[in-house]
Formats: sequence, C-alpha cells, structure tokens
Amino acid sequence: MHEKALKKAAHYAREKTFFIHDGFRGSEDLGGGLKATFELEKRFDLFDGTNGNSNTAAYRAQRGQNANSKDWDGAANLGLAGNWGRVRFGRVNELTTETIRKFDPFYQYGVGSMLLSANRSARIDNTARYDSPKWSGFSFGASYSLGQNTRNNGATTGWVTESAHNDGYGINLSYDNGPFMATANWSRLADSDDADTWNVGLAYKFGPARVSLLYENTSYEGWDNGGNSRPAQNANPFSAQGGDSDLWLLGLEWDIGPGQLDASVQYMDFDPSARGVKDADVYKYAIGYTYNLSKRTSAYAQVSYSDFDERSAGNFISGLDRSDMWGFQIGMTHKF
Repeated sequence: MHEKALKKAAHYAREKTFFIHDGFRGSEDLGGGLKATFELEKRFDLFDGTNGNSNTAAYRAQRGQNANSKDWDGAANLGLAGNWGRVRFGRVNELTTETIRKFDPFYQYGVGSMLLSANRSARIDNTARYDSPKWSGFSFGASYSLGQNTRNNGATTGWVTESAHNDGYGINLSYDNGPFMATANWSRLADSDDADTWNVGLAYKFGPARVSLLYENTSYEGWDNGGNSRPAQNANPFSAQGGDSDLWLLGLEWDIGPGQLDASVQYMDFDPSARGVKDADVYKYAIGYTYNLSKRTSAYAQVSYSDFDERSAGNFISGLDRSDMWGFQIGMTHKF
C-alpha cells in the first residue's frame, strides 16, 4: 500500500463508525525473474468487529451496518510480476481512484476528502489489471472488467437492467520523477450504461511544501458505481437519470514541525438531469494536521465546510437534506 495510505488509512470515519484495514500480501519466486503474487484485504468495524464496507454505493446510500458487504472488501486477487510489469486478476484497486487520490492532500480519506464521483469505485470486481514498470519516471496502466451480462441474452442481473450492461475499461498514464508529478486517467465501470470519468492531476514539491491541482469530469448515463453494489432506492438522483459534473481541486501539503498540514479548496459544477434536482455550484474547504507521535503512530484532526448551493445537491453528495455542512474529525493511525 502507498506510504501515505498506510499513514492515513488505518481507519475510515463516517457516521461515528471506524474501520480497520487488515490484509495479507505476498509473492512466490518462480525463477527467471518471474513471481506469483497475491493480495487479500479486509475491513472491520473497530466498535463491534462486524464487516466494514466503506467503499460501496450501498454503504454510502444507507449509511448503516445493514449495507451490502463483502467478506474481503479490499483487494482480493492473484497475479504475476516480472521486469515487464505486473498483471493481477480478481478484485483490484480501480486505476482512476488509486492514481488521482495522490493529488488530494487528504488522500480521499476523512471529512476533508475530495468530492467523490459516483461513477468511480475504490475497488472493482472480475477485472484483469496491468501495471508497467517505470521508465524514467513514466508508467502506464490498463484494466478490463467483465460486465455481469457478458452474453447480452436479455436477462437482468440483480438490480442492473439489460440496457445498463457493458464491460469496463480503465487506462492511466503517470509521471513521477523529482519534484514534479502528473497523472491522467479515463475509465468506464462495468454495468454503468457506458458512463465514463476522466481526470488529470498535477503536483510540484518545493522545500517542505507540495502544491497539487486536479480536474475530474464525470458523465453519468443512468447507473452509478457499476454493478458492484445496489444503491438504496431513490438514494441517488443519477441512478435513475443521467447528468454531468466537473470538479476542480487545489491542494497544499506542508511539513510543519513533527507533522504535516493539509488543506484544499474544491469547486464542483453539478448538472444532474434528474427531476427535482437543480444545477448547483458546490464549494468545499478543508484543513487538517497530522502529528507524528513516532515512526509508526500518528494523531490527526480535520475540519471541513461544504456549501452545496442547493439542498437537492447537498442531499445527493452528503445524504443530508442541507444546503451546507460542517465536518469535524479526530483520530489516530498505527502502522503494523
């Protein structure tokens, strides 16, 4: 896992629920520079030990323990790796999410996180993913996901209608060498009615500070988050009709004392076509500080303010019928 993810992802807070990330990762040397690899990652609720499932549409919509859950909510895959790169098969991290989150100072965790597209998923199922080695700082990635109705035989699968079926694709090009870092992505989740997302991110580090800028465009075609989980009925206006959103984020990370200050300013142009949901300009401001108690243990605090312009937009993004919202979060992380 990325070093910053280990630092900030030891638990995820939402609705007073805390999730611990746990898992196994390993490899077997097959000789000739070839290795077999595996990943198994799980999440559980720190309060009562039940399965944690913080990254599905059902959980975001229902916000409760009754949300659909997977025993292995994290990555669960087998693969091969060599000097030509790495390929994995199974449940993998989605390229668009994994790469663009590095340009969010809060790494898409906590109340300070960037506004997340409903047409992206932290992890995706039934997927083959390839990651290239680095060439002078450049790297390439691609993924292919099977749709649930691969034969297009007219049947429905769960909540997904025949018209929503499609295979999924993802492609990434990144550069990370010295103080400059950049990425560009395009993705289409499986069973999303051909809805797609593309984004770009830029970052530059000078001295103790790093400034980042990202842009993301999402085109919803009627079904969000692919077929990975079923949203609660009428929980999301984009799940019944289409729409578009454009997101800009300006971020700052600054090493101060024994920790790091994180801050971001976001703007989203929210244009749904769902009946009763109005266009809105959404603004979000966030600041936080992580204090390193040791090399493996840190404490953090975050505060954010979101102005949704329209109550219907606030209901879509936060699940609360409000035109604005404050968020506060404190916590501790430990790397095992």
